[in-house]
Amino acid sequence: MTPGYRLISIDASRVDEMAEVTSWGFIEEIKPEDRPDFAGMVPFGRARATEIQDAALGDVGTLAGVAAAYDFRMRVPGGALVPVAGLTMVSVHTAHRRRGLLRAMMADHLADARSRGEVASALYAAESEIYQRFGYGLAARQVDVRMARGATLRDVPGSADLKVRIERLSRDRHSAVIARVQQDLDRPGTMTLDHAEALRARFGDPTPEHARGEKLRIVVVERADGTPVGYAMFRRKGTWSPEGIPDGLLLTREFAATTPAAAHRLWSVLLDVDLVSTVEAEPLAIDDPLLWLLTDMRAAKPRLHDNIWLRIVDVPAALTAREYLCPVDAVIQVVDPLFPDNAGPWRVTSRSGTGHVESAPGAEPDVVLSVQELGAAYLGGVSLTSLAAAGLIEERRPGAVRALAAAFESTSAPVSNLHF
Repeated sequence: MTPGYRLISIDASRVDEMAEVTSWGFIEEIKPEDRPDFAGMVPFGRARATEIQDAALGDVGTLAGVAAAYDFRMRVPGGALVPVAGLTMVSVHTAHRRRGLLRAMMADHLADARSRGEVASALYAAESEIYQRFGYGLAARQVDVRMARGATLRDVPGSADLKVRIERLSRDRHSAVIARVQQDLDRPGTMTLDHAEALRARFGDPTPEHARGEKLRIVVVERADGTPVGYAMFRRKGTWSPEGIPDGLLLTREFAATTPAAAHRLWSVLLDVDLVSTVEAEPLAIDDPLLWLLTDMRAAKPRLHDNIWLRIVDVPAALTAREYLCPVDAVIQVVDPLFPDNAGPWRVTSRSGTGHVESAPGAEPDVVLSVQELGAAYLGGVSLTSLAAAGLIEERRPGAVRALAAAFESTSAPVSNLHF
């Protein structure tokens, strides 16, 4: 980092400054009236910034870059939950680019995540090229679909027995619902909302988002005893054709369902809202139940996007936590410029799905891969064989990549249904 800056922690008293830097970084205006809502979305317990110290660089004491992180637990293949840092709001003021601020903040963040016992850092990338420089791999992809109102779904037993509430989104009324459903989801990549700051952020709804429609609403799906089994945050935008025909749009911001019946009930409601002609749903896993429930999948016009990027910071802890679908015994070596002790070599073994990772000093590696490729494959979102076919993994023992790839597979595609 260019001399004349320093890394500091910031609290809510500096929310206006953080909003200003974020506005420059993401090309969006955060108006004064939106500051309280913005403040509610910032995890100030883990908010960091670069502050100007040299008057030649700007006003001393003002912020030039910001970043923050949520405390998450992430589901991995096999169902275990691992502690993960959810990196967010990474921004550098336009006037302070090309001075190493981002690199300094990223090194600071990753070191902090490791010191907290987190096995990885996860993020959504505004620019995908940037974060690969710091070892992030594309760990999950999502599908977005655009459906006509009344799109036909296949029947699912038990769907009609579930209750539905449709309400304005309320932190007081719906926090427990969302946290419970997230806890019950078993898809890899799911983030739970155990931490107060992460849960509070789900209810942020700043004015710029209203250009896409009204303030957020929610559908809650419950069993007869009141147990929540699904929810969807959504907003509508009412428009009319020149002939006076309603042509409204419904957009989901996030959704979740813990059972097939809950998924069917949820989408049955969202696909039948008055004055709406089109429903845009995101983010879906590439094997989401909705894609199989639709009788005309082509009409949904699926579009593929990247979802979360993952950076492993503790290789043995991460590899030990996840399930392996078949027996494996292989030695891997990880290339990690930031954390050399992640290199190994590590002996990865598995019997009956349970993995064990131990240091194997002096052992010849069967497979050599970068921490970026390890992060990409960790949740089962991409096969190690695909990465090897692209020339991104070195196989030193014939058949080792294929054996590891089979063990690394996941029975369901990963996705994070929470934007952060």
